[in-house]
Amino acid sequence: MENQIVKRLNIKILILALSLVTVSGVALILKDYSTSVIVFIAAALIYIFKNKQEVYVVTGSPVKRESFYFDRESKSALENVLRGELGDNSLVLYFSDNGSGRLDIVMAKDESFATATILQFVPHKYEQVGEQIEFSGPKVKKLARYLKRCQR
Repeated sequence: MENQIVKRLNIKILILALSLVTVSGVALILKDYSTSVIVFIAAALIYIFKNKQEVYVVTGSPVKRESFYFDRESKSALENVLRGELGDNSLVLYFSDNGSGRLDIVMAKDESFATATILQFVPHKYEQVGEQIEFSGPKVKKLARYLKRCQR
């Protein structure tokens, strides 16, 4: 999985930053110095903090990462659901704002690839339990539907 997800330049953010720099230049030409400085600083900050995005190499789709929290008692049931057949009749486990277990999902936005990792809270940190579960093809769409049903 590590070599399938890479960080690449975010073209939309680059275009936005260049547009803001252009607006800043126009404001400078029009002698509106405060607007010019504010817009230029905004462009620089946007570019510095958002210039890279994670992309799934195979399809070129951006990747989103999400974490879902659950109670420790639900860990085995969740593992069984993820390893088994995901469907509309799968056991629905409701996620909460915090919990002793965490499900980390990495999913391509076009829903062509996903991985799931189950973590358990030990004092002061979450540690991985088991191995990563990878999904591809139609199973990713089923996983996305399942996660939407489990959110309150």
